[in-house]
Amino acid sequence: MKKDSILLNAKTAAGAFRGVQTLRQLIPGKSNDTLTDHPLWVIPSGKIMDAPKYGYRSSMLDVARHFFTVEEVKKYIDALAYYKFNTLHLHLSDDQGWRIEIKSWPKLTEVGGASEVGGGEGGFYTQEQYKDLVAYAADRHITIVPEIDMPGHTNSASLSYPFLHYAGAETPRVRTDMKVGYSSFDAKKDTVYSFLDDVIGEIAAMTPGPYFHIGGDESHVTKKSDYILFVEKVGKLVQKHNKRMIGWDEIAQADIDPNSVIQLWNNVENAIKASESGSKIIISPAKKAYLDMKYDSISEYGLHWAGYIPVDVGYKWDPETYVEGLAKENILGIEAPLWSETISNSTELEYLAFPRIIGYAELGWSQSEYLDWDDYKERLAAQVPYLEAMQINYYPTKLVDWKKE
Repeated sequence: MKKDSILLNAKTAAGAFRGVQTLRQLIPGKSNDTLTDHPLWVIPSGKIMDAPKYGYRSSMLDVARHFFTVEEVKKYIDALAYYKFNTLHLHLSDDQGWRIEIKSWPKLTEVGGASEVGGGEGGFYTQEQYKDLVAYAADRHITIVPEIDMPGHTNSASLSYPFLHYAGAETPRVRTDMKVGYSSFDAKKDTVYSFLDDVIGEIAAMTPGPYFHIGGDESHVTKKSDYILFVEKVGKLVQKHNKRMIGWDEIAQADIDPNSVIQLWNNVENAIKASESGSKIIISPAKKAYLDMKYDSISEYGLHWAGYIPVDVGYKWDPETYVEGLAKENILGIEAPLWSETISNSTELEYLAFPRIIGYAELGWSQSEYLDWDDYKERLAAQVPYLEAMQINYYPTKLVDWKKE
């Protein structure tokens, strides 16, 4: 940046886009029109050399426990793009709701899409709406990762099509509670895999990104041998549709392709085991990176089964050293998941996500030696003009001296 011009060099369109976000972040919230008779935004001159630490920088949004509209998801995408995230993981199915239209299996949305936690009307995305979200994200250099959680977290699917149900699981019924671990697909039925071939195929055809997330967590009523059989078979289906499988860390119990990705949320041994077989790891530990954990005991929304995550605790850790013995070259990146049991609209979503998501953006982008809480909290305070301009409802933690006008 010279006194009279700005030159932005990048190797890719995505790099140029994120360079523009850097410029946007440098522009002050108010113009300095005392210097001229027209609005003037003064930014410092100098040279910025910048590149991200990780190639995968993500947040997850659970649209299954509570449904979020296309417009609400787009608003979240806009904020993620501003903070240089490049991935949005959509949790599209769970016990309480199925949120993506599958044309070959219409009852998934007719039956499974009509409920949510707390008893609301639920909802789902038509294939056209999903394609619109994928395109909207792509315009902002964000890749959508679709997730169909299985073999557990499948009550809404089995309610829609009872042949999917595993005999050892609870009988499917409309679920509006927050319980987990009671549902399962039948791993030994060929018809289950024919169904999943259709589901994965239809979603993969609408998703240009490389990944398909199969879930795999909290399958507590599935026999271990059945669970392993299921994960291995579904892994082959994902490959058949030319996608790279991601799963929660439990899938490391199975013999999975080294091209598969493990998302660490709970068990570090699973992450280490998978990395030794060649799999890359997404770092998403519940006690550090879950956006649905309460900030403190008086937080309005959120849960606290993994503990409280104040804004400083969410920032003051290093994904690179979180798992002892995991080489940094085995880390694909970082993701901050937002489960939606306690939230049902943008205002509540933003309360839990902001300002913590900004810290996770920095953990995913900046080298460890530049991460310093005292410096960060000053810069975080300066985000107020952007958050207010975007009408983002952030949690005004007392740990930060917010710069309000």
